[in-house]
Amino acid sequence: MASVAEQRRSKIITELSRAKSLRVNDLSDRLGVSEVSIRRDLQILEDIGLLKRVHGGAVAIPDQKVGEALSTRWYQNLEKKESIGCAAAAMIQRGDHLIIDSGSTPLQVARHIAPELLASGNLTVITASLPIGREVGSHPGVHLILLGGVYLPTYDLVIGPQTIDNLKNLHADKMFLGTDGLTFTQGITTANVLEAEVDRAMVNASSEVIVVSDSRKIGVIGLASIMPLTQIDKLVTDSDAPQDFIGELRKQGVEVILV
Repeated sequence: MASVAEQRRSKIITELSRAKSLRVNDLSDRLGVSEVSIRRDLQILEDIGLLKRVHGGAVAIPDQKVGEALSTRWYQNLEKKESIGCAAAAMIQRGDHLIIDSGSTPLQVARHIAPELLASGNLTVITASLPIGREVGSHPGVHLILLGGVYLPTYDLVIGPQTIDNLKNLHADKMFLGTDGLTFTQGITTANVLEAEVDRAMVNASSEVIVVSDSRKIGVIGLASIMPLTQIDKLVTDSDAPQDFIGELRKQGVEVILV
């Protein structure tokens, strides 16, 4: 369930989609919280690319088409996702070839890549996610391969046969895989069938698969399976993960990192 702060930020995005600009004092009165809290909300929403702050308030980003699924996923459990992203990004080494999946938690991996690697790490990042491409593409230490395909505005990524074909001759040392659900019965799952097909192609192109997911996804079954849970190499999740689930996964030989 979304926290009170997450519900408030969702309301801010909804209001902004209608009004195109909002003022801090108006939001404070309307939502019944301090202006300090509203400014913190706007900072978080700007950090994840959902608005632009201006003096005294915020404005919508021109021509941005962010669907409901994207705008809500981006900031739910944000603190946990940031911690997961930081721990996962610490696994990246100089010269690595990386595949970074779409989604809010993989985006946090991209955002926490060490500055020295972004500057001169000779990294290759392969992704179908436009937000991740924008996050890392301008850094001199990153060679970005942005996959082609059919644009899916709801999730701000590309999918389809062209995306899969682009992956056929590529190889990555590590893949950071997001998920909508993790169970032993259905494995790693996602809500979109076409996205699952791309994810499977990414898994096949990778030597090591590192799943990054907050604990609320554990026990959830998405629409389409990507791979069996026991075939991943590592899971990075938060310390609220059920102990019995983590214990069984470790018995199956999967390394689990709790943050």
